[in-house]
Amino acid sequence: MRFKKHLNFSSLISGLSEYLLKIPDTRRQSSINYSVHDTMLSGLACMYIQSPSLLSYQKTILNKYNKNNLQTQFKVNGMPKETEMREIIDSVDGDQLAVVFKDYLTRLQRSNNLKTYRFENNKYLVTLDGTQYFSSKTIHCDACLTQETKDVVTYSHKVVQAALVNPLIKQVVPLMPEEIKNTDGSKKQDCEINAAKRLIPKIRKQHPRLSVIYLADSIYATSPFIKDLLEHDEDYVFRVKEGDHKALFKTIKDLIFQKKETVDHTGRRIIYKWATDVTLNNSSDLKVNVLQLFIVTPQKNGSKKSTRAGVWVTNLDVSSQNIEWLVKGARSRWKIENECFNTLKNQGCQIEHNYGHGEKNLCFNFYVLTVLSFLLHQILELVVLSYQEARKICRTLREFWEWVRVFFNMKVFDSWESMLCEIVITKRGPP
Repeated sequence: MRFKKHLNFSSLISGLSEYLLKIPDTRRQSSINYSVHDTMLSGLACMYIQSPSLLSYQKTILNKYNKNNLQTQFKVNGMPKETEMREIIDSVDGDQLAVVFKDYLTRLQRSNNLKTYRFENNKYLVTLDGTQYFSSKTIHCDACLTQETKDVVTYSHKVVQAALVNPLIKQVVPLMPEEIKNTDGSKKQDCEINAAKRLIPKIRKQHPRLSVIYLADSIYATSPFIKDLLEHDEDYVFRVKEGDHKALFKTIKDLIFQKKETVDHTGRRIIYKWATDVTLNNSSDLKVNVLQLFIVTPQKNGSKKSTRAGVWVTNLDVSSQNIEWLVKGARSRWKIENECFNTLKNQGCQIEHNYGHGEKNLCFNFYVLTVLSFLLHQILELVVLSYQEARKICRTLREFWEWVRVFFNMKVFDSWESMLCEIVITKRGPP
């Protein structure tokens, strides 16, 4: 697939820069030392390079060379101090960054790179999941979610995150998240489902030509939620659990399922079962198709162990021709955990690190900037050869970013690509 210039690092940052310049600055003009544009890009750079102390290193380089990599690569003209940076980012409405997520996805569509994510009937899998990125027993704000246990109150911030996935592609494409937060005047605490109900219409509006199959956990598999999707001609494959769907599991115990069986390379028997037009629960007339996956593993003593690896409900047509592919799609819901949240939490992005809570939007904005930087990583890993080559010569993702941080904080490079090229040359050594 041909590489498009609008997907290189410089072009992606330029696009973000243009949108940041349009964000209104409500501060008194006489008291402004650093722009919203420079401050947000500085914050993004810290998340992108995965270095909270990035600004101090770049100030040292600026003093030495009279320019730095924040200027040449991230288009930052002025670097605020950490305290002022937090105050400025706190004042920005993070939802304004949704247009950047939309722009990046549009770029992937325009270059035909997104076509590889097509799943069934030219539709795309979008997985939904909630995650927590801040927790404290002392620091809190009006938007914090609360949980009280033994007279101890825990404050937290959570989001519902959506991402495009495909069973055959490692990279996930995150969309703009929806914050789960308490708002003024609401007596009932916000929850993951309510946030998802706000997020899905936004996805429809931002990406009207994106035909979607939603993947989600068992808590989403309810009649009201599913009926809303069906009213908008959207498809779904939702995991179901016996604890959440007792009536459904009681029904399927007596059902006669159609079956298909295969054997994988390890000798395990993979058994796919499906049934159609099953009532979801006793309080609704909603009919669903049920998928089940069983894995039968030979044991050392000659016996066999059978494990039910998943049960899902869907409105998609099921047959012996597509059952394996549908189950692979259903199981790719875990990609948002394994490839997205795990990377953000445990592979250097430190999404749960408390960079600052703020009084308005700081906590959520730091999360959005981290996810946006992760989206940049995913796009570059998908389409940019210099990124792929530099990533390939490093044993792990963590090692790759260690090399990036060393070079980024050591001297000035005219571009992100030139820095990656020098990393490759240095790590390979002389010919």
